Amino acid sequence: MSRPVTGSAGAIILTICLALPALSSELAPWPPRDPGQPEANVAMTRGWITTLREIRDFASLQKAAGSGGKLLAVETDLETPRAIYGWKGLDGRGQMKVFLYRNGDFGITATPADGAGDITMNNSGAFVCPSCSPPVDACGRRPSWVSHSVHWDGSDCHCTITGPQTLRPGPC
Repeated sequence: MSRPVTGSAGAIILTICLALPALSSELAPWPPRDPGQPEANVAMTRGWITTLREIRDFASLQKAAGSGGKLLAVETDLETPRAIYGWKGLDGRGQMKVFLYRNGDFGITATPADGAGDITMNNSGAFVCPSCSPPVDACGRRPSWVSHSVHWDGSDCHCTITGPQTLRPGPC
């Protein structure tokens, strides 16, 4: 018959059990590898980019682009380390930069081939498309990289939609 674990041994086991889900939610390995596939299999038009709005994981984003992207940089000196991936659209039509965080969250800045302005979004439902008809400016849910000391509403979510940035009074 087994006895319940108590005392310091019980506290250690409880701490490990509570920490494991947080550790397993991070991407492994980190930094991620470079797929070395900078050209997407699609032209990055405004219409195609808006289809990315519902994507919630990086593997699905890569699948939608038809290639793994090119690892442009790994930034470890930020409050939230990130890897930056880039894609060029098919035949050079449009481009996209994705900021991937260690926990799997990401933000996107895309420049459509059809001359529309930049579109920004993240996997938390934020989507900003001034050239869409009608224009869209949606903050979505608070991404993991936004500190709870920062307001997450229409007045400042655009400052952090694709990743941590220093917020200052007025426009960022």
